[in-house]
Amino acid sequence: MSNRFLAILSSLALASVTAACATEDDLADNGDLTSIEENSWGDLSSRPSVELWKSPDGKFRFHLLEKSQEIVFTSQGYSSRTSALNGLLSVLDNGKLAARYSVQTAADGGSYFNLLAANKAVIATSEVFATAAEAQAEVTKALNNVTAYQKAWDTAAGARFAVKQDSAGQFYFNLHARNGAVQLTSQKYSTKAAALNGAFSTAENGLSKPRYVVLSTQSGSGYYYNLTATNGQVIATSEVYATKASAERGRDSVIALLPVVPLL
Repeated sequence: MSNRFLAILSSLALASVTAACATEDDLADNGDLTSIEENSWGDLSSRPSVELWKSPDGKFRFHLLEKSQEIVFTSQGYSSRTSALNGLLSVLDNGKLAARYSVQTAADGGSYFNLLAANKAVIATSEVFATAAEAQAEVTKALNNVTAYQKAWDTAAGARFAVKQDSAGQFYFNLHARNGAVQLTSQKYSTKAAALNGAFSTAENGLSKPRYVVLSTQSGSGYYYNLTATNGQVIATSEVYATKASAERGRDSVIALLPVVPLL
C-alpha cells in the first residue's frame, strides 16, 4: 500500500460527537445485498466501468470497459496503485477531448490510437484495427465512453465510495450504503488519487471483523468504530451511534456491503 496518511482519523470521530447520532434507519440497509439497483453505481450494465489490476511485470494497469464489458483502451503501466489511479483521473480529464487522441500506424500495417496527456505523454492505447478509419471510429467510441463514465461517477447513487474535496482543498471519501446513508468517512488526503487508493484499502481491510475497533466517544455519550489497516493505522471512521450494539450492527453492515460495491 503506497498510501501515506496525513492525519489520524480518530480525532475526526471525536469531533463528530456533537453531530447527530446515527439512527436505526441509517443502519437499515435491508434487502438482498447482491441485488443491483436500477441506475445505481453498482449497475455495471448501465454504465462504462474500469478494471484495475497488477500485471505480471509488477505494474498497475487499467482498462476502460464499455457497458458490454468490451475493452475501449488500456492504460500505461504504473509503479503503484495510487499512480495508476492518478493516471485514471488524467484519462478522465483528457479523454473527453478529441484533440487528445492520435491515430497511429502499427508495425503490421494496422492502426490504433493513443490517448495523450496535455504534455503529449501517452496515457492509454487501443487495440490494433485493420484500417485507420476503424481506429478513428473507435476514437469516437472512446470519447463517448469516457464522457459517460464521468457522468455516471458524478451522478452515482446507491452503495458506493464517493470522493469529496473540503474547503481547504483536502480530499476524503465516504462509503455510502444502498439507502444513501454514510457508513464510513476517511481521513483527509492531499490528492484525489490518494483518497481513491484509501477506498481500495477500505475494501481490502474492511472484510475482516478484527480490523474494526468499536470505541466510546470522549464524552461517553455514544459509540463509533474505526477501520484499521494491518499496521493499526486508522483508515476510516463511522458516524456516532447511540449504543454500542448499534455501532456493532453498523460495522457488520459494512462488512456485508463491501463485497458488492464496485470501486471504479
